[in-house]
Amino acid sequence: MRFASPHPGRLVLGAVFSLLLLAIAALLLVRPSEGASGQPNFLLPWQHGQTWLTGVSSFHNANDALDFFPPDTPLSLDVKCEGDPDWVFRVSSYFVLSSAPGLVVQASNASVLIDHGGGWRSRNYHMTGFVVEVGDYVPAGQRLARPSTLGFCSTGPHDHFWIEGPNGETTADVTLSGIPATEIGSNTYYSDTSNFEPAGGGASPPPAPTATPPPAPHGPLRGDANCDGGVNANDATTVLWILTGHTNPECGVLTADTDCDGLITIQDALNILLHVPALSVLPATACPTPIPTPTPVPTSIPSPTMIPDDTPAPTPTPPGSTPKPVATLEP
Repeated sequence: MRFASPHPGRLVLGAVFSLLLLAIAALLLVRPSEGASGQPNFLLPWQHGQTWLTGVSSFHNANDALDFFPPDTPLSLDVKCEGDPDWVFRVSSYFVLSSAPGLVVQASNASVLIDHGGGWRSRNYHMTGFVVEVGDYVPAGQRLARPSTLGFCSTGPHDHFWIEGPNGETTADVTLSGIPATEIGSNTYYSDTSNFEPAGGGASPPPAPTATPPPAPHGPLRGDANCDGGVNANDATTVLWILTGHTNPECGVLTADTDCDGLITIQDALNILLHVPALSVLPATACPTPIPTPTPVPTSIPSPTMIPDDTPAPTPTPPGSTPKPVATLEP
């Protein structure tokens, strides 16, 4: 993989980021004005009767996401990040439930992403112990996974929960169990979720029509430049950092090349923004491995075979010799 990298410098970096901002603005302008359907009936993602603690921290609020802490998460834990020497893996004994019916489109990398149809999707982050798989259709109340400390930084096992809609709606635009998300306060306990696990605990068969999978208008989507298992606008920014020499994630070298031309360029950043609907997250796809053209094996040409000549060669006449005359006898 080769890098078509501009010369590092503030002028170049500023120009590149300006292009990226223009692309984002253009993408926002072409969003549709109306969604394909209304908001699903979202519920708080835990079993009715269990008391969970809600949080709206300083680095993400209701416009972005809400944090839900299960009853067995200690409240005295400090923020720890994976890779820190004192980071400890912790997992809750409680399950996170689906907040509305939908199709599971991701169940990996500490994340469960559900497509509820009509452009509405919800994500549960910091997950482990998945009990659903990609392709499962789940009803509201279906067990998804257990909250943990996996997934970058956390203050203990919790569900980092957010919603996105077809017209750019975020968590702040929805209600959860009848409560506007913006009114769900920090350090508040909730147990009335109206969310119940289905009888038998199994997933229901998909109704007709099924949830609409994310569109791929230009074929397979590539561009997981930051190696988090999905593709969104953050990967476009990571491409710019790769170009300016600030970062070079090992897997990003293979997946940031969106057009599979063997180069990582500013065009790859623009492709990511133009391919990702509503700046959401889609599964990453790597470029196909090129199949080498086999080298032809030269065919050996046999040496010509000498055919013996059975005709005897004439005896050469010695040079300078004159044949003697034969005498003729007269009668």
